[in-house]
Amino acid sequence: MLADEIRGCKAKDAERYAQELRDRLLETVREHGGHLSSNLGTVELTLALYAVFDFPKDKLIFDVGHQSYAHKLLTGRDLSDLRQRGGTSGFPDPEESEYDAFAAGHSGTSVAAGLGMCAARDLRGEQYKVVSFIGDASLGNGTALEAVFSSEKKPEDFVVVLNDNGMSIDKNHSALYRSISKMTAKRRYRTFNSFLSRTFKETGAFGRKLRRIKYTLKGWFNKNDFFERCGFKYIGPVNGHDLHELIEVLTDIRKLHEPVILHAVTIKGRGYEAAEAEPARFHGVRRNFADGENSFSVALGRLMCERAASDPALVAVTAAMTDGVGLAEFAEKFPQRLFDAGICEESAVTMAAGMAKGGLVPVVCIYSTFLQRAYDQIVHDVCLQNLPVIFCIDRAGFVGADGKTHQGLLELSALRAVPNLSLFAPKDCAELADVFDYARSKGTPCAIRYPNGYAPNLGSRQKIGDYYLWETLSDGDGVVVLASGARAVSRALEAKKKSGVDCKVINCRTVKPLDERVLREIAGKKILTFEEGYLCGGFGAAVAEYYASCAQPVRLKIMGAENKFVPHATAEEQARDCRLTAEDLARKIQAFAAQE
Repeated sequence: MLADEIRGCKAKDAERYAQELRDRLLETVREHGGHLSSNLGTVELTLALYAVFDFPKDKLIFDVGHQSYAHKLLTGRDLSDLRQRGGTSGFPDPEESEYDAFAAGHSGTSVAAGLGMCAARDLRGEQYKVVSFIGDASLGNGTALEAVFSSEKKPEDFVVVLNDNGMSIDKNHSALYRSISKMTAKRRYRTFNSFLSRTFKETGAFGRKLRRIKYTLKGWFNKNDFFERCGFKYIGPVNGHDLHELIEVLTDIRKLHEPVILHAVTIKGRGYEAAEAEPARFHGVRRNFADGENSFSVALGRLMCERAASDPALVAVTAAMTDGVGLAEFAEKFPQRLFDAGICEESAVTMAAGMAKGGLVPVVCIYSTFLQRAYDQIVHDVCLQNLPVIFCIDRAGFVGADGKTHQGLLELSALRAVPNLSLFAPKDCAELADVFDYARSKGTPCAIRYPNGYAPNLGSRQKIGDYYLWETLSDGDGVVVLASGARAVSRALEAKKKSGVDCKVINCRTVKPLDERVLREIAGKKILTFEEGYLCGGFGAAVAEYYASCAQPVRLKIMGAENKFVPHATAEEQARDCRLTAEDLARKIQAFAAQE
């Protein structure tokens, strides 16, 4: 079942393909894990697009690329190695296939990218259609809205497919979504449509004409000024699971040569009862549909509930990731104090700044990779005003199978440059509570980073304070290992055992400020920094900058990730590929210790 077989096929044949695709998706995600409910909901839409358009000559641009699995199956990728090292990515990747017109791991990009491709096509005198496939509430993202409102005139042969499933990752609460969804409940059209359906059989040539009449009437009853004033012809809403209707409507759209928004209503998780009932839970799953194990996320959720019970000023802010960042229990216990901004990281951060200005203590819970989108707001709205916003940065470091678009290697280097912002990296979940309370007491902007997956309790809990910023975990007279972050500290302790060197291991749980007292004490030693982040501008660079500013000669080596995008694999494989395992550190310790 490939794109060439689908192109031009009839709806009845496409329906058979739809079931095959769903079976393959369920089988693949059960075996390897991945994004399930979003992909199940887009099977018919993807098939209909391939039945009508000529990809890859025409360009298909996905928004929130986690809905692209059916597209990958139709373009010759069997997904038997999905999200595995060296295998098929879980997101569109132009390096992987010519059918992947644009890389997409974050939301909101497809409309702007589509406008850009149309501009390139028109200036080069080429002819093809550009289709931007946007869903999971991404239309409410600032980037998407900026593109929609960019001009009153949009290019010809540009189609935006709006996959309206009422969800982002969690439930969609945005006013824009509610406004758009009301279009599906036009009473006059429903009544007239019901009359036509009861009176006439929709079969044969007459049935096709009748469906065309109903489709035209739907456009008349549901005329949408919002989109049409932005330069689009609005068509819909259509049933995103009815292949007869989808193929017919898309065939007409292909002939129009106008900028069009097709509004398709779908069910996230379609065809798998458990995913339909709990689409957020089945959004991203592990092998055998197991929930992900994320020690720090769970610990943060419990901590937030405990602190909120005694601190009425404490509130949580998230960007469509309530479950993902561990706030489900908090949302249940303190519904008035959880603020979900939708897939809009920029407004989430600025909203938190406004809360802090008004006397609250906002905790912005967000993935490292998504925090990148709000960098300007962190700088200008929070830190410039020195406001007490706490950023809890989940998935910092290697994230595993989500790959290049989702790695958490960049935010530490980026945030180090921001004035007024303190940066913390607790070694385990027990220390997370100490660090959180310390950050709360400072009354200034603070960021706390931690990885996904299982995190062991490393013990030796010296409470953090202004004097004890760092913590010595293991004494020794040899090399001094300055490890920052949960995985780095855990590997450093393991590496000491493997190396056989009597080295000192220090838990550097504050990256900014550095513990200058400790740095002065160890200045005459051989010092090795170790982190799960980029070398460029990271923790090791901060230590080097400190000693350089003191004009003090030191023997210093730095271990971190090279400045490159890390492809999908397990987090352990990524650490091995970047030479950041406990074994790599042990060898580095041995070699350093042997030097004169």
